Amino acid sequence: MSDNKCLTIVAQKPITSAEVSTLLSPYITVKTIRQRVDNPAVYSVLCAEETQLTPELRAVLYAQQLDFALQDENPSEKKLFLSDMDSTVVTTETIDEIAEVFGVSQQVSDITAAAMRGELDYEASLAARLSLLKGLPKDKLLPLVHQTKITPKAPELLEEINRRQMLSCLISGGFTLFTDWVGDALGFQYKVANVLSFDSNDCLDGHWVGELVTADVKLATLKRLAQENQLDLSQTVAIGDGANDMEMVKAAGLGVAFYGKPALREIAQAEIHSGTIDNLIYFL
Repeated sequence: MSDNKCLTIVAQKPITSAEVSTLLSPYITVKTIRQRVDNPAVYSVLCAEETQLTPELRAVLYAQQLDFALQDENPSEKKLFLSDMDSTVVTTETIDEIAEVFGVSQQVSDITAAAMRGELDYEASLAARLSLLKGLPKDKLLPLVHQTKITPKAPELLEEINRRQMLSCLISGGFTLFTDWVGDALGFQYKVANVLSFDSNDCLDGHWVGELVTADVKLATLKRLAQENQLDLSQTVAIGDGANDMEMVKAAGLGVAFYGKPALREIAQAEIHSGTIDNLIYFL
């Protein structure tokens, strides 16, 4: 069994093997470098077992626009994929889109941004945002669902996930109105999200129904789906962008930050920070 690690990098601009070696050698012990035949922008860099994604190494990878994943040389085959929705497989925070319709966009987006950075308790932040949306009619929400913009290359990523017959779950601190449509459009098998509460006039009443999808719930869902399908956590992938994704990203066999907030980037073993979301395919 190999004790080596492999740093996979996906370049956004031309770079040679020699340049990769020169760039990385001050930070890791480079053993071999292999360029993919099917995509010359992708390199697999075999390195020592003790290799870590230090802040200095990450800074170089950011500066050179190199998306990356650090894994064992021969990682477990991945069988389960969990993805956040907002700012991951869709381009926006859907609650901010709702707020724009209701004329409270700035107030809600400020709370959203603080929550995603981990500066506010998630439950309290959601309660504050929903209170600002109280009274919005359901018929004003439904058109927004179909206007939700899918992240470029997310359909290609899910096509490959499904081609590999991996289980997939869209899990979101957003709302089922959106995850049901996005999940079906992209081909997710499971969908987990918050349920909005409406009053007798079919208007938002400022609350949600049932369990709130927190970071702990995302982690529990990862573990539950793995257990139900007789999978080890090493066989799982989780991707997200914010503080609410940290626990599942830390626990997954491959945890990916997609244009992540600083707190998430610090703990992710893979990052897509310069390219498109389908670069994840090269890490599988």
